[in-house]
Amino acid sequence: MKMKFLWVTAVIFSSHLYAQVDSTKNLDALVVTATKSIIKQSQTGKVVTVIDQATLQQNVGKTLSEILNFQSGIFVNGANNSLGTNQDIFLRGSSSGNTLILLDGIPVNDPSLISNSFDPNNLVLSQIERIEILKGAQSTLWGSSAVAGVINIISKKGSTKKISPSASISYGSYGTVKTNAGISGKNNRLNYNLSYNHTESKGFSSAYDSTSVEGFDKDGFLQNSFLANLGFAATKKFSITSSSNYVQYKSNLDAGGYKDEKDYTGVNSTLIQTVGMVYKTSKSDFHFTNTLVKTKRTLSDDSASVGGFAKFSSGEYNGNSFISELYANFKVAKKITLLSGLQRNAQNTDQSYLSISSYGPYQSSLSSETAHTTNYSVYASMMFLNFNGFNLEAGVRYNQHSIYGDNATYSFNPSYNVNTNTRLFVNISSAFRIPSLYQLHSEYGNLKLKPEESNNYEVGAQVLGNNKKNSIRLVGFKRDIRQLIIFYTDPVTYDGKYSNKDKQNDYGVELETELAMGKKVKWVNTITYVNGEGTMDNQKVKNFYLRPNFTLNSIITFNPIEKLTLSPSFRFVGNRLKGEYDEGPEKLPHYYTLDFYAGYNISKKIRGFVDARNITDQFYMDIIGYNSRRANFTIGITFVN
Repeated sequence: MKMKFLWVTAVIFSSHLYAQVDSTKNLDALVVTATKSIIKQSQTGKVVTVIDQATLQQNVGKTLSEILNFQSGIFVNGANNSLGTNQDIFLRGSSSGNTLILLDGIPVNDPSLISNSFDPNNLVLSQIERIEILKGAQSTLWGSSAVAGVINIISKKGSTKKISPSASISYGSYGTVKTNAGISGKNNRLNYNLSYNHTESKGFSSAYDSTSVEGFDKDGFLQNSFLANLGFAATKKFSITSSSNYVQYKSNLDAGGYKDEKDYTGVNSTLIQTVGMVYKTSKSDFHFTNTLVKTKRTLSDDSASVGGFAKFSSGEYNGNSFISELYANFKVAKKITLLSGLQRNAQNTDQSYLSISSYGPYQSSLSSETAHTTNYSVYASMMFLNFNGFNLEAGVRYNQHSIYGDNATYSFNPSYNVNTNTRLFVNISSAFRIPSLYQLHSEYGNLKLKPEESNNYEVGAQVLGNNKKNSIRLVGFKRDIRQLIIFYTDPVTYDGKYSNKDKQNDYGVELETELAMGKKVKWVNTITYVNGEGTMDNQKVKNFYLRPNFTLNSIITFNPIEKLTLSPSFRFVGNRLKGEYDEGPEKLPHYYTLDFYAGYNISKKIRGFVDARNITDQFYMDIIGYNSRRANFTIGITFVN
């Protein structure tokens, strides 16, 4: 408790110093995720965080999930486990599947997963230009699953030079090697970016050996990723883009918590292919995208090393999403803009599973001929900008689903700029999450399922320094979900199926500060408190599983000399309730990690770095029975022309 008090005091104290310092980062950055148009952060009342390229470069040895883990309100369960681990993104305490992941503004849900979420292992940090995190209910603009917020991963595009090669190589603990090579550029009307990334790791045992004598084997990881972005400006007003992203990774798996397995493997592949067109006039711009998201997961286990009654299991899970969207921004008046759009999202899945045991074979399957849905949406949003400091965004979305029918959402987001440095904002909005194909069509499925629906409330304030390079932001939020989809087992027949039965009520507070002390030191802090409870059969239940009530992140970046960057960081994660069916004590204990990054510019084009993580060698578990990374390091070099 004393540690928490000291950190909170330091953060609050720092907020009183912001006007006296300077920084190289402009906190009033341009963003697109908040409104589907380019806008300054100061012009929107939404809670947006931008992770820029400079920040990504200082974390080049980390994974995407590790980067997200240092943002306020985000906890990625399993981010520090062995590479290839299943990971759940808990944004503002929401459960898995309530955060919408976008790639360049395109939803990339995996319809073969029960939660219809997305595996963050399928995105490679070296191919990302920046990340925009938009918090709160955002279904009006972005559709299903944007219950707690949206994470928009924006990939690298062509550079301004004719030819701009880039490369990087790193080596780290657990025999981890990462290499990346790319080329980008612009030639007259054509711009392009092509890159390849390879990651290979000998790894460590996913499962924790509680006896220390079982000799659990290492679980390795192998990943290859290809990215191709092309853009062609046909005229000054009309342009065409094409994007292809293909990732495949293979990981060795264990039988479960505390249980080793020597011949269990998983192979995952994802293809995201998008073609887009943009037409711009002086007072409007029209956007059309057509996207295919194709995923495939295979799991194979002959169970020879396990013994007992298990003999063999094999599963294949395929998912396809076809997303078409047309939207336009219109400048109605000098300070009024209108956004309007249409979206079609069709999904299907093919799944097969076979296991053989001493009790005989067991099979299950899903066919895309029956396991498919189509969802149509129409939406509109009006923005009023800077009417004597007052801004307002208000919108609605109508949704038509091929099975459950229709539903609608709304958003109402006023904000007020007290002066050029201080902004107050309120957000009242609703969101929804459609049932997944598995929840609808599997042997436990229920075609009578309705979408989960929620209301979200936010209130907050942000203050910038006089130079717009320092900031403090405080936000309080509340989220109420109804028609919660759960797996229900009949107490009489013991038959199980998915059902709309429960409610969920979550709330919390986020504090973010950024302080620049002179031109050489920047200190960033985030503090999050979140809590919640469910209602089951009119009884309150404590079901805030695996999600910490309290997290704190603190990063100091300083440049003692011109070419050298040093950055120590501290992370504290509070107690968490164990999973509903996990072994062990009721609560997982709190823990902290201490990291240290050092980067040196050998020349204008070449940079070397060392990234040491968990340097105090803390032992902790995010997932009961599974190892997290102990003290580890990455050393590498990057080249950019």
